[in-house]
Amino acid sequence: MDLAKSGIKILVPKSPVKSRTAVDGFQSESPEKLDPVEQGQEDTVAPEVAAEKPVGALLGPGAERARMGSRPRIHPLVPQVPGPVTAAMATGLAVNGKGVTASKRKFIDDRRDQPFDKRLRFSVRQTESAYRYRDIVVRKQDGFTHILLSTKSSENNSLNPEVMREVQSALSTAAADDSKLVLLSAVGSVFCCGLDFIYFIRRLTDDRKRESTKMAEAIRNFVNTFIQFKKPIIVAVNGPAIGLGASILPLCDVVWANEKAWFQTPYTTFGQSPDGCSTVMFPKIMGGASANEMLLSGRKLTAQEACGKGLVSQVFWPGTFTQEVMVRIKELASCNPVVLEESKALVRCNMKMELEQANERECEVLKKIWGSAQGMDSMLKYLQRKIDEF
Repeated sequence: MDLAKSGIKILVPKSPVKSRTAVDGFQSESPEKLDPVEQGQEDTVAPEVAAEKPVGALLGPGAERARMGSRPRIHPLVPQVPGPVTAAMATGLAVNGKGVTASKRKFIDDRRDQPFDKRLRFSVRQTESAYRYRDIVVRKQDGFTHILLSTKSSENNSLNPEVMREVQSALSTAAADDSKLVLLSAVGSVFCCGLDFIYFIRRLTDDRKRESTKMAEAIRNFVNTFIQFKKPIIVAVNGPAIGLGASILPLCDVVWANEKAWFQTPYTTFGQSPDGCSTVMFPKIMGGASANEMLLSGRKLTAQEACGKGLVSQVFWPGTFTQEVMVRIKELASCNPVVLEESKALVRCNMKMELEQANERECEVLKKIWGSAQGMDSMLKYLQRKIDEF
């Protein structure tokens, strides 16, 4: 029988070890689906020439992958099966004594499980938080919990109900575990751009009254979580903090800022009233005149100006900001947790009820403004101006 004319292809092993029986009549891909380069190489080599290659000869890419086991090799004495192999054909081959051997059966089982191997590429350092949260990253470290804003459902770490719920969940977990304090920061060059107005306006167009009530309720719960949190909250502001992202800072215990950070609460520009208990805390820490300048005219404060007015505790150089923060955090985390918690309670004991009442008043006013046609128009005009500036 002339093998060259029969169309039967022979793959000769390039190892000194004797050839093992391959999967009878099976191949991982039909000839039409093979890599064109590989297919061309196999078609241009005659069986006689392939058989004369010496052991250790250089192989082409397709042949090398075949030798290494990227796809099953063909039995040297059985012609290739054209097209896909049906169950009946496979059964017939097995009955004729040319079935899959134990080693090849294991090989096929291993290949069948290959899609699951991609999971092994993920780092084992990934914590449970990677699977529980979408818009924040939570790192449980020695003595403290690190919460980082890294929103995927909004831009520039802005806050919508989903993001706020995740932050509340992380704070609740930190309150119940052995963390002595919480470090709040953000991923990227922006700390927080306040409320996600695009998210909000999309829903206001459906049912203004219902959606404004839901949004006001989300803000109320979010702010109350900070008011009622018993352990110290340290904030590392790495970039711009706008709106609610700036107004919650006085509800935290220590605020460290990057030199490049800036702070602004342009509520009147947004077409809304203040939130985050800023109507109480801003006048307390910076005086009525400066507070009105921020809340009514939307004055922007640099990091140094915010530090001078008491909104920020310390300002650090951008190049060493992270190192400076972590050194101080570890010092705090080495303290007695009871002392930290009781010290915060003494400082805040006379403020909790006042802040909760202020939060309630602010949310009621927000609900009223958002539920009105005039409030909706103000927000739309603000967004239009931002689009035009862009």
